[in-house]
Amino acid sequence: MKKVLITGGMGFVGSHLCERFLKAGKEVWALDLMEPEFAERLKKYENFHLVIDTIFNKTTLKKLVDKCDLICHLAAIACPEQYVNNPKNTMDVGLRSGLDLIDMVRGTGKFLFFTSTSEVYGRNPNVPWSEDDDRVLGSTEVDRWCYSTSKAVLEHYIRACHLAGELDYLNVRVFNAYGPRLHGRVLDNFVDAALEGTPLRVHGDGTQTRCFTYIDDLIDGIVDLIDTPKAHNTVYNVGNPHEMCIRELAERIIAVTNSTSTIEYVPHEQDLGESYEDIPRRVPNIERIGKAVSWSPRVGLETGLARMVAYRAEELALTNV
Repeated sequence: MKKVLITGGMGFVGSHLCERFLKAGKEVWALDLMEPEFAERLKKYENFHLVIDTIFNKTTLKKLVDKCDLICHLAAIACPEQYVNNPKNTMDVGLRSGLDLIDMVRGTGKFLFFTSTSEVYGRNPNVPWSEDDDRVLGSTEVDRWCYSTSKAVLEHYIRACHLAGELDYLNVRVFNAYGPRLHGRVLDNFVDAALEGTPLRVHGDGTQTRCFTYIDDLIDGIVDLIDTPKAHNTVYNVGNPHEMCIRELAERIIAVTNSTSTIEYVPHEQDLGESYEDIPRRVPNIERIGKAVSWSPRVGLETGLARMVAYRAEELALTNV
């Protein structure tokens, strides 16, 4: 697979995946709505093509699908504030466009890679979560679950197309990826606040836990799975199983940045509204990917945070010039 389409190619995960494929000599088309500053880094590669357009433009999307033999679908609304405040856009981008893309790929012999999310497990209390564990969600009147649902529907549809003999695929559920270029999530919000000396806003009492996966580890896992045919046509958790509460994360970031910031505890609804439910714990079981491609995370949180802080400090310095 030498020609690659990446929808959402200028997003956090998408841009890093673009860069990995470009370094491997693949020809890459990235489809996105915008051209961020770091795109200059990728445009230095002669084998990189940036297409600024909406994923809803079926004509553009079909032309790009026809060019490529590996289709990587990453485009989605993944920020909690957005999928709580604008659930329709979340469903349009995450579900409608995904179904259109899958229909363009099935029956063509092209390979589909899809990034799903740890959100599909919902609030299942039995952690760590394995790939075949139950989904436990809240009411459809709670907008927090629209993102999870859109991803799960696409998982079902992709599998159905495969069982019908129309599609080969790979599905990865990402657990809280972080690193340079991340924007709009809890970890980079903490880093920005610490660098600026403002309070780190922790929702609730900060005892909720997450497992943070450094972007290089995530990309390693994705590429290893794509490059291993015997690993295809199933779903994998890709995450770091080291569990940490959000309060401790805030404390670590303050320490790493030598910041004078304090921690401010606020109710979830103050930032995210009434239509949000938090998940107490989110921990992956990574035995399946370990058996398939001998993958395990290598970058510890201290190292990953230091790299991310250095990158963001440089970004902020350039912005403030």
